[in-house]
Amino acid sequence: FKVIKQDASKGIAHIYLFAPENFPDMDRSINRQIKNADLWKHQKDVFLSVTPSGISSTKAMGDAVSAVQLSSGKLEKSFPDAGREPSSAVSTVDMPPPLPLPKPGDLMDIYVSVACHPGHFIVQPWNELNNLYALMEEMILYYSRAEEKPVTIEKNKLYAAKIGDEWYRVIIKGILRNGFLSVYELDYGKHEFVSIRKVQPLLDTFRRLPFQAITAQLAGVKNQQWSEEASIVFRNLVEKKPFVAQIEAVNDSTNSWDRKIVTFLVDTSLPHIDTWIHDFVSQSLVEFSKGD
Repeated sequence: FKVIKQDASKGIAHIYLFAPENFPDMDRSINRQIKNADLWKHQKDVFLSVTPSGISSTKAMGDAVSAVQLSSGKLEKSFPDAGREPSSAVSTVDMPPPLPLPKPGDLMDIYVSVACHPGHFIVQPWNELNNLYALMEEMILYYSRAEEKPVTIEKNKLYAAKIGDEWYRVIIKGILRNGFLSVYELDYGKHEFVSIRKVQPLLDTFRRLPFQAITAQLAGVKNQQWSEEASIVFRNLVEKKPFVAQIEAVNDSTNSWDRKIVTFLVDTSLPHIDTWIHDFVSQSLVEFSKGD
């Protein structure tokens, strides 16, 4: 890495990261490649901030660059203060049927696959999980035996990608110059970087099940930039756990991955006691504010 700026009073260093073969070419730094990827063009509600002032960005070498900050031994990211750009329209040809969304007031059994903070988490319909697991098994069996095929990579197109030991249905969000792609897992709601060598065409037979990831926001709490403490508490509370969702609002979209629900989460795992997650989050915020 290369240190660009140091702030001794805050114990922060702003750095560029490089793959060994690219040092010290700034244009081939990981910072520049990430900055140019669509992955970071999120809505503002996904930003994390320790202070209410919110998002910071670094001006270095005459160019606004996303920087990695090393502060008190913790790794943090600062992002450009830009709202999310609308996703490019994707052809509906060969797309799975859209997942039916619940209506406001409906109850729905769900599983939280990813939780960033109360303003952004991913849910999956509980009653479709067995179908999803069966699809994943079929993809592993097929792609582990199939001969690798040349792939023409295009943004906003569907592919199968090997991440870890599993194969996932993904959409390409960005193409990096170092042979990596930024992808979005359409069934689990995760953003990942993968090598182009681990991407294969998505067969028609794997396009029948609707994409399972539904972006969600917690109802009953004020939308804000969530502190690290509140985000960690929320993640530990809900991620990879089942809940009953009571839907408050639905924001539909042409692309299934752009649809969003606003929902209450209810933990019904304990006998005779239903825990409403927004109540717990609100109480935690009060406690965190006392410590400031």
